[in-house]
Amino acid sequence: MRSTQQLLNQLREREESDLGFLQDPEFACPPVAIYMAGLLVERHMTAKEAIQALGLDKSYGYQLFNGTRRPTRTMLIRLAALLGLDLAETDRLLQIGGKPPLYPRVREDAAAIFAIEKRLPLEKLDALLEAAHG
Repeated sequence: MRSTQQLLNQLREREESDLGFLQDPEFACPPVAIYMAGLLVERHMTAKEAIQALGLDKSYGYQLFNGTRRPTRTMLIRLAALLGLDLAETDRLLQIGGKPPLYPRVREDAAAIFAIEKRLPLEKLDALLEAAHG
C-alpha cells in the first residue's frame, strides 16, 4: 500500500489528460474497520488492547474492528483520543467512518476538540463529553 504522500506525489506528476488514477482503488476511502486496524498498527496497539482501554464489550469491540458493526461517532472520537490522534487525523477518521467532522460550535464537539488538542487521556475526554452532554 502506498503512503498518502506517495499518492499525492503521483497526482502532482500526472498530466492533465491522464485520468486513469480515478480507477485506482488506493484513491478510494478504505472501509473504516481497515482504517482503524491501520491506526492500531501504526500506534503499536492490538485490537484487544484498544477494546479493553475503551471499555467495550469484547464481542462488540471485535465486531467494530472486523467490520461487522459500524462504530458510532463517539466511539471514533474516543478511539482517536486513545490513539493520540491530532485534530486533522481525528476528522479523517470520522470522515472515513461516514460521520461529520468535529465542529467547535457544538458543545460536545468543542469538548472533544479541547481534549484532542490537549492530548488528554481517554478518561478526561469521557468526563468532558459527559459534562458537555448534560
